Amino acid sequence: MALKIAIFSRYPSDSRCPKGGVESVTVVLVKALAQLDDLDVHIITLEQKRTKISVEQDGDVTVHKLPGSRWPQILDIFVGPGKKQLVSYIKDLKPDILHTHETYGLGLGTFSIPHVFTVHGFDHANIIADSAKFGWLRSKLWKRMERRGLAAQKHIISITPYVRKMIEPLTGANIYDIDNPVDERFFNIKHQPEPGRILCVGWISERKNTLGAVEAFAAVTGRYAQAQLVIAGEPKEAEYYNRVKRCIDNNRLGNRVELLGHINHTQLEQELARTSVFFLPSRQENSPMAIAEAMATGIPIIASNRCGMPYMISEGKTGFLIDPESTDQITQRLIQLVGSQQLCQQIGLAGRHMALERFHPNAVALRTKAVYEKICTSH
Repeated sequence: MALKIAIFSRYPSDSRCPKGGVESVTVVLVKALAQLDDLDVHIITLEQKRTKISVEQDGDVTVHKLPGSRWPQILDIFVGPGKKQLVSYIKDLKPDILHTHETYGLGLGTFSIPHVFTVHGFDHANIIADSAKFGWLRSKLWKRMERRGLAAQKHIISITPYVRKMIEPLTGANIYDIDNPVDERFFNIKHQPEPGRILCVGWISERKNTLGAVEAFAAVTGRYAQAQLVIAGEPKEAEYYNRVKRCIDNNRLGNRVELLGHINHTQLEQELARTSVFFLPSRQENSPMAIAEAMATGIPIIASNRCGMPYMISEGKTGFLIDPESTDQITQRLIQLVGSQQLCQQIGLAGRHMALERFHPNAVALRTKAVYEKICTSH
């Protein structure tokens, strides 16, 4: 008899076009799980603009879309109508196990059905890194809620040793280490890099340190005429976006920096195929999908030495780690890779081998299924 799995997360209306890391992870994972024997996979979402429940099929996956609550999420995840509706619906669905990927999982630690919660990030840290309005207060509130939610968990999946390190003092839960999966199509990209083409993927924001990326790139352009910086992502705030554009204008980089805005997966594949160096100088990340996807393609990485990124990159072997606040250090690594196609190829190939072992969806699905079976057996 098939094990009935209910996964609560974000899920796009078109699974070919996920937006953001959590949606991408969810789509890849549920489709890989659905291909395994003896699993009946259901995905549940809460959507604020929805007015009624709908149930749809996406291949072998059953998608349940529920109307979202208008309550502030920080309250709704513990005591609001969103949580109450979610709990009621899951009980009626009668899954053998519930797997949550969204913040609402913080409020489901005492759920009667076997439950495992994947921790994708820490809102309290993201708020500070984004330099958000009233950030200190919002961060303090979220930190308290995260502590409360983690303390109640029985089973947690950690996507990186950084997450494990952060949560171990806060919970007595069983912690399982499983990397995020990468869509198989990234492993199948025909990589034909254009010399000097550098790609940044992510929100244009303080947290992603887009301005720092442009400032470091400006120091590279005088040395390499072929150097090109491509930024794929939407602005988070108009004021920060204007600062980035002013930096581009002041350094006369208008013909050397491309601002693509948001791109879909097909466009991302096309960009990765052309990319010589992948660049992510973020101030706060856990296990960014963008890095894993670039590694799967065979592209060398330059990323920050903070949070979860050092656990994804082997220094000097699959990429380079930099201090996101050090323009000189970033520039040095960019020059090193832009100046040597041979080094790019060597590092990119090593990264691809690592990605096959850690991020391939079939491997991640098998590890996840084993966790489900262990939890259900012990419940």
